[in-house]
Amino acid sequence: MNRRPLHQQTAAAMHALRRGMTLLEVLLAVGVLAIVVTLAWPSVLKLHGEQEILESAEKVRALIATARVHAIESGLAYQFRYEIKGNHFLVVPFEKEFEGIDQRTKSAGTAEGLGRFSKGAGNLPENVKFVSANAPINDSRSTVTSEAAQKLTPQVLEGLPGADKLAGLSWSGPVVFQPDGTSDDFEFSVADQRNQRITLRVRGVTGAVAVGRLQREDQP
Repeated sequence: MNRRPLHQQTAAAMHALRRGMTLLEVLLAVGVLAIVVTLAWPSVLKLHGEQEILESAEKVRALIATARVHAIESGLAYQFRYEIKGNHFLVVPFEKEFEGIDQRTKSAGTAEGLGRFSKGAGNLPENVKFVSANAPINDSRSTVTSEAAQKLTPQVLEGLPGADKLAGLSWSGPVVFQPDGTSDDFEFSVADQRNQRITLRVRGVTGAVAVGRLQREDQP
């Protein structure tokens, strides 16, 4: 029976030991990484949620600003509306909008519009909704506005993507921008499922839109 020299046996043993220690190191590294990810994941989700609602507020602000620009450039009053407790919003002409209301549907807030000129629409992420500036975020009984929900007819929505779907939604009262750039003082919020909200305020004198700071429902 041939036996390997002692120095070869020692080298083989050291190699096996090094291989075993490497495997142990890998397992330790994986364990540490798992702990770090577990601890950091809530913060990652928080940052993602904050970024999502910040981007949503900016998206709404930008479209409101276009309503003012369209009003000034066209000489027509323009309106911004948002879906009550939903995530859709739009900008369409407002001037003479209510002159053509069918009296049989007036109480339901059905409005007919011009069906021409510049229009725009958008929607927020699925978990971000419009809420009243002072309403609890998760209160299903709250409403975005004290006005009755309004339905917009195909003439108002003509030319917008998904006009048929938009016609079936319940809309807030209009935020109207006049040809001189002024509007009415108005505020509302966008909020998400993490009890975070941002309030947007329209200043009537200038028509400017201010975006508030990110707030949580448990914050003052």
